[in-house]
Amino acid sequence: MIFEYVKLSIKELLNNKLRSFLSLIGIVIGVAVVFIIFSISDIANVAITNQITGTNGSVNINYVQDRTDKVQVLNQSMNSNFGGAGTKQYVFDLNDLNELKLVEGVDDAIAVATSYENVKVNREAFQVAVRTAPENFMSFYEFKIIAGKAIEDYPQEERINLALVNDKLLENYLNMTPQEVIGQKIKIKNRLFTICGVTDTPNQNLGTMVAIDHEAYDLMYSKGTVQYLSVKVKDGQDLEITSAKAVDRLNEIHGYIDTKNGYALEDLSFFISQVTQVTGILSLVMGIIASISLLVAGIGVMNIMLVSVIERTREIGVKRAIGASKSAIRIQFIVESCLLTLIGGIIGVGIGIGVIKIALIVLNMQLPINVSYVIFALVFSITLGILFGYLPSKRAANLNIIEAIQSE
Repeated sequence: MIFEYVKLSIKELLNNKLRSFLSLIGIVIGVAVVFIIFSISDIANVAITNQITGTNGSVNINYVQDRTDKVQVLNQSMNSNFGGAGTKQYVFDLNDLNELKLVEGVDDAIAVATSYENVKVNREAFQVAVRTAPENFMSFYEFKIIAGKAIEDYPQEERINLALVNDKLLENYLNMTPQEVIGQKIKIKNRLFTICGVTDTPNQNLGTMVAIDHEAYDLMYSKGTVQYLSVKVKDGQDLEITSAKAVDRLNEIHGYIDTKNGYALEDLSFFISQVTQVTGILSLVMGIIASISLLVAGIGVMNIMLVSVIERTREIGVKRAIGASKSAIRIQFIVESCLLTLIGGIIGVGIGIGVIKIALIVLNMQLPINVSYVIFALVFSITLGILFGYLPSKRAANLNIIEAIQSE
């Protein structure tokens, strides 16, 4: 029976193509805008999370005095994640890196030590993070050489006098191209290094950076001081489970299993939740504002349906005269209204998906379309059809049969 109503509704919509098209425009735009707004919120949350935690499948391991103190863990995580700031501690053993690499699912491990120093290139002085660059430095962080060569490409005896800089340092402080900066001298703590290469910045958390050989770093600072260890998880392995195994192994080696102090995984969940909560509120407000356009479009559909009732008054009278019930007339107009808004919703969702796909390509991101948004948009479209189609359907069903037949 419902299919008959649908067929009649399609026929009626096709008989009034221009009117149907004009009615669709508001629904299409409203649904597309709401869908895009909520999808942008998802993109923003993913981008913020990736910006904070990094995207190369790695997680940092910090030493804290109280692993049950979430504030302390958060502070230490913030220090280690944003450029490696924080106090150097004699609580890490470089031999532990080999043990971490043996943990199931761990691809690589690295010890990180960073100091913020005033450096000078020619006459330009500025403060940057000076990082130690062990053998696996380039591969671990997935750096790519833009100009020159990596420190590890030089003989061991030459590495102690070499420095590697990233492109952000050039952008922020030096008016030079990557090719021009190669061979320049950089002064760090009254010691001169030769810039041998320029890398990209795959993880924005690294900021502006100068990397030097670990032996040179040990000569300038106290040997064995490490801020944190970082483990990289193999592709296809669960990041959370594998990193938990790694930190458990580290605590087991050093006897911190049943103690408050010990090694803990970075935990930025509270910080991330606060940031994403803000973006969620903004998206909700924008979504509510955009939904107003849907309500306006719904009113437009109701007006069109009321006009349709007036135009089809005689047809309705004839149907009632030959036995059609009030409920049948009511259902006919509600189905017609719902079909109109549903088509608008489908087209709107299609446009929204297209816009989001283009945005993801431009941003070089991979994010699946949220199916719940699609379902919500379609259900909301049908609901609009029911709400704004009810009044015209009621008016059509309550027409006087004799007056309806006699109308022109």
